Amino acid sequence: MIDSEVARLRRLRVTALRVRAVALALGGTALMQQNPLLDRARCAAWRVARIVSGRLRAHPYARFQKDAGVGAVLWNSLVAVAAALGARSQPRALLSFDGQLRQLARQLDRARALTWATDLSDSFGRSQNEIRSLISDLECETHSNRGHIESTTAVGAQPSGSVSALEADWPYLAL
Repeated sequence: MIDSEVARLRRLRVTALRVRAVALALGGTALMQQNPLLDRARCAAWRVARIVSGRLRAHPYARFQKDAGVGAVLWNSLVAVAAALGARSQPRALLSFDGQLRQLARQLDRARALTWATDLSDSFGRSQNEIRSLISDLECETHSNRGHIESTTAVGAQPSGSVSALEADWPYLAL
């Protein structure tokens, strides 16, 4: 790995940890308790952070093996507290969380496009699919909470949570 890839992976890990902290903080509010989307997002972000940390710890140079710093942890905590305090309604909280999740998706896209390791690219690809699914489910819940449901699927298309949609997205079933 070169320095630019290490820096990119560190930024991705910090963003994933921030998304996890925000999901945890929002899940602790009275408005959003027991929200399955926040739990799924927290787990997905944690998975991305673990993948990146494992890759960085496997580097032969000790200075590249460092974990997230205290400053990053404090900043993530501050952002999470601000998101939890600013959540006055459930749609507003979901919209603010949607922005955090989209930022993670963008950084994950960049990291996957610029990585040379096939195993890391495969792991990032699975995480991309999971986060895209989360974003679409979050959009559906946000629209349904506002009161005006918009149909985003084509006629005859299956919802994102159905078995046939998962089979269509699975790359190894095309024989």
